[in-house]
Amino acid sequence: MHPILQQIDSELQMNKTDAELRYKFALRCIEEVASNLEEDRAIESFQKFKSCVNSFSDQSIETLNHLATDLKKIAQSHPGSKSIDGTKHAAVSATYALAKAVEGDAVQAAAYAAYSSLYGYGGYAVKDPEAFAEVHEKQLRYLSQLISAQTP
Repeated sequence: MHPILQQIDSELQMNKTDAELRYKFALRCIEEVASNLEEDRAIESFQKFKSCVNSFSDQSIETLNHLATDLKKIAQSHPGSKSIDGTKHAAVSATYALAKAVEGDAVQAAAYAAYSSLYGYGGYAVKDPEAFAEVHEKQLRYLSQLISAQTP
């Protein structure tokens, strides 16, 4: 795991009882790569996820659990690509990021979102661990902003 992603994980662990924080952070990560989503069902699921998180309530977790079941199937059925340009891989990673976000696994959502971003640059980029630093730093800044906004 990238060191910055480990830091994100630590921050989320310190706030592990705050489901809304976890989902808001995951949503922000997905928003960064939503343009890489290709499947209509994934795009529709993203809109449902976004709506659910933006109006977070006690019933949101139940709604998200139902959505997670569908998204897992969508992500697993994505055809991917044999192309070296990484475009289809970016779509697959974005779809998996969304699936993990909806499951409430914000760290894996962030990791897949980073892969999606880098595949969008080209397949070669994912072979450089330092290429992930910029994406994860941006994610960490956003998480810090969310945490700060909660502190009175």
